[in-house]
Amino acid sequence: MSKETSQNERRYSYGSGTRLARRSALWLVAYLGFAISLFAQAPLRVTLLSDLDTASDMSLDNLISDEVEALLGSRYDLTIETLYTGGRAADIAALIDRAYAESDFVIGSGLTTSSALAARGTYPKPTIASIVLDTPDQSEEAQDSGGDAGAERPSAKGTGITNFTFVESPFDIGRDLSALREIADYERLTVITTRHLRPALASVINEVAETPVDYIEATGSVPEILRQIPPAARAAYFSPLEGILDSLQQTILLDSLAQRGTATFGLLDRPFLDLGVLAAYSSSENLSKIPRRIALDVLRIMDGIPASELNTELVTFNSGLIINMATAREAGIYPSWKTMREAVILNPNELPDARILTLEAAILEGLANNLGYELSKYDVALADTDVGIARSNLLPQLDVATTMYTIDKTTVASSFGQQGTVNWTANASLSQVILSEPALANVAINELLLEGQRAALQTSQLDVVLDVITAYLNTLQAKVFADLQNENLAVTRANLDAAGAKQEAGAVGVADVYRWESELALNRIEVNNATAQLAQARYNLNQILNRPTGEEFQLPAFQGQDTLLGIVGLTMLPLLNNQRDLDRFALFLKAEAKRNLPTLRQLDAAIKAQERQLLSAKRAFYLPTVALAGEYDYRIANYGAAELPPEFADLVGGADRPRGTYNVAINASFPIFQGGARKFQAEKAKVATLQAQAQRQDVENQLMQRLYSSIETVVASYRNLQLARNAAATASKNFGIVEDLYRAGATNITSLVDAQNVTLQSEINATNAGYQFVADFAALQRSTGSYQFLAGEAEQLEFVKRFMEFSPESSADDER
Repeated sequence: MSKETSQNERRYSYGSGTRLARRSALWLVAYLGFAISLFAQAPLRVTLLSDLDTASDMSLDNLISDEVEALLGSRYDLTIETLYTGGRAADIAALIDRAYAESDFVIGSGLTTSSALAARGTYPKPTIASIVLDTPDQSEEAQDSGGDAGAERPSAKGTGITNFTFVESPFDIGRDLSALREIADYERLTVITTRHLRPALASVINEVAETPVDYIEATGSVPEILRQIPPAARAAYFSPLEGILDSLQQTILLDSLAQRGTATFGLLDRPFLDLGVLAAYSSSENLSKIPRRIALDVLRIMDGIPASELNTELVTFNSGLIINMATAREAGIYPSWKTMREAVILNPNELPDARILTLEAAILEGLANNLGYELSKYDVALADTDVGIARSNLLPQLDVATTMYTIDKTTVASSFGQQGTVNWTANASLSQVILSEPALANVAINELLLEGQRAALQTSQLDVVLDVITAYLNTLQAKVFADLQNENLAVTRANLDAAGAKQEAGAVGVADVYRWESELALNRIEVNNATAQLAQARYNLNQILNRPTGEEFQLPAFQGQDTLLGIVGLTMLPLLNNQRDLDRFALFLKAEAKRNLPTLRQLDAAIKAQERQLLSAKRAFYLPTVALAGEYDYRIANYGAAELPPEFADLVGGADRPRGTYNVAINASFPIFQGGARKFQAEKAKVATLQAQAQRQDVENQLMQRLYSSIETVVASYRNLQLARNAAATASKNFGIVEDLYRAGATNITSLVDAQNVTLQSEINATNAGYQFVADFAALQRSTGSYQFLAGEAEQLEFVKRFMEFSPESSADDER
């Protein structure tokens, strides 16, 4: 082939490739243009009509908006606007017109706005009412189509109304009223609602109510609403009042009705139960399904399915009755055991009207009222009187007496005028101990015994404080335990409802339902036992405080076990990082205990008393008893004395003889021989002294052993506390995963029950570990003879400073 030919071929090949590339590029541009025009997002404007006044993070509006965004955001150029009506009729009407004018889709997200939409006759744009209490009638054209054989009738589960659908109410008002009547056997029902909700609510209530009904349209004034409610009303049923009353006003209204003794029931569980309604059926679980259902309905309508043909039914969970016991106690309304057994109990242990009892107040009450401590104070008073009695033997003893007597005439005659038939005399005697070793020893010994009783009173004080702390912690622990059991009961009930729904759908067999029913019965047993334990703990605390056994009190909101430890616990315990730190801590507390423990001071006083008794026994061998005594006699009168001849008057004295006589004497006595009694008394006193010293050493050893054991217990509790908390947190996470798997059908009921039981037990263990740690820490403080963690900040800081400056070597030198 020639060179020229080769170049021509290359030229042809290049030109041919260029044309092909250009042609491909044109085709690609055309295809992309077509694709872009085909898949360009069409605009979609959705308006939500809310019952609220302003935006709220956890509102149904936000949930619906999020679900619609998740399902349609990738298909359409989506714009979602929420208009807040506040539940006010005028605002609702105006904003509905605005929504139809500005948007492509209108959704009523609340009861009031949904009812307003449902009451409209025509719908220019696709419309969904999220929650409808009363099913709207089908459109006239749908009803008229029944005469035309060729016309299609709407689905039996659809609305049959052009551009309109709704979600059937998850509420069962007839069931609500039956439960309310079981709680309070009313003869007339009061319904408190809004003007816009009243028609829909009344159409349902009038069909199911078994008694006359009074409807009250709420205004913005709580006193005005209360004025309209008959004072003797026994039952009131509430629909949502957003836009009419704020949360505080609703709380005041419900509290006022509770004080009247009126049973209140809410159409919704939340927020009514939080605001103080007596009872409601659980609805949050079912309402949580509505946002996804609304979003799916919007998607179906946008896919071309007529709104009038969409199924309006909502598959719901079984709702359980919830009773607010705090409100029940305030209203004095107590449901039957049967009702309580089937219900979830909210605030089972809250006593809003009872006095608040803090730990500090309980300790002060215990020291002021505890009968055991009161008896110890009497012992001190008795010992104090013994000291006074002993001292009185060393003080002057003065006696005064007067005597009137009569004698016979012969004696009168022979008395030479000194006595009469009737005689009246007076006498005074005075004595003073100058030296008496037994009396001096008695004073010293009783003073030492008084010191010992005062130390015993401090021991009793320490014991009372520990008893109060223990009883208070037991009550707190029992309350938390009861709350945990109630929460576990609610979880079991929710799982039973889920199992029932899955069984109806054919996802699980009836065996799962039976298992959960069995678990529910067992959980109710645990709740009953926990309630009884809480009552017993309250009784025990009242007994220690010397309060009426059945008196109610409420415990303040618990902020965690760490708040009960004070500066001492929070500062010192984290410093114990190894065995050397623990040994140093033990030696420090040992030194503190030896200085503070009143039991040791009581024994020291007893030893000193025995030593003084021994000294007295030894002195008895050489010390005499010396006393000074004097007596004065006075003749007041002699009646019927014999007359003496004048010659004897000077010998025996006449009527003018001296009337008073006296004598003064000093006496010293020294026992020479008493059969060896003094020797044996000295030996006895010596043995008693040795016995007291041995007893003191034995008690000190026991106290130190208890102290060291308490230190080990506290350190172990401190370590176990965090482990128990970690175990509870891990078990809770595991239960959440297993529960989701069970609801998705990915695991069996046995795994879920096991996970739930492990979670409950882990939470109980964490609770027990927390309170046990505080109790062990209080017992350790008792072992040192001082509750430093209850002292003032300055005293606690001084205690910590002593620990930081403590030297084990100096402590060992002090012991030697």
